[in-house]
Amino acid sequence: KKMVGRNQVALWALLALICAASLTHASYTDDDEGEDHEMAEAAPPPRTATGGVMTGTIEGVIANDSFMKLTKGTRLRVLVDDGAYQGIIRADGSFAVHDIPLGTHFLSVDAVGWYFDTVRIEAVMRKNGKSVRIKAFTNTPMVVSTGLPYPLKLTPSLKVNYFVEREKFNPMSYLKNPMVLIFGVTMIMAVVMPKMVDNMDEGDKAKLRESYKSGPAAALTGGGGAAQ
Repeated sequence: KKMVGRNQVALWALLALICAASLTHASYTDDDEGEDHEMAEAAPPPRTATGGVMTGTIEGVIANDSFMKLTKGTRLRVLVDDGAYQGIIRADGSFAVHDIPLGTHFLSVDAVGWYFDTVRIEAVMRKNGKSVRIKAFTNTPMVVSTGLPYPLKLTPSLKVNYFVEREKFNPMSYLKNPMVLIFGVTMIMAVVMPKMVDNMDEGDKAKLRESYKSGPAAALTGGGGAAQ
């Protein structure tokens, strides 16, 4: 009986090892199949007939004559992906940025003193598979993107002021200063009070002189009572 029990234990252990080995092999097989599937999905980029990678060209124009006149003689550039691809803006306002690969890109205009809205560019393959199509969209934060006409027509959104204009002299600003107000009221009282005293009766003047002897506060109180 002991031998039979030991044989059964050994048989169960052997079955357990076989099951574990089969599960491990299945997991490795699944991983290999997943890697093969991912490699199959990552298709190589489309290439031209000569073997080069297929790219597109972004074209457009600065549709603002006043801007072009103000920036005449200034070097203006169109930057894609922060300068990874660049194009010079010609004298007539037109521009072209070549060798744009497939995918999403962001276009901006490098013009000192002027701000242009960023444009989102989608470079996609045409259905015939022979050329790249360029699509343009707005790129305003927190706002749904909308399509833009192509070739692009760009205009500056605003002129950037790098220097703050010096504030001009304004005499009326002194009236907002409390110290100036106190000084002004004191000067008015210094001019008006003597005239008020001169218009008082002799009896009131005598009372006012007596009240000054008791102190400034008493003088003001007595003077006010005499005037009434």
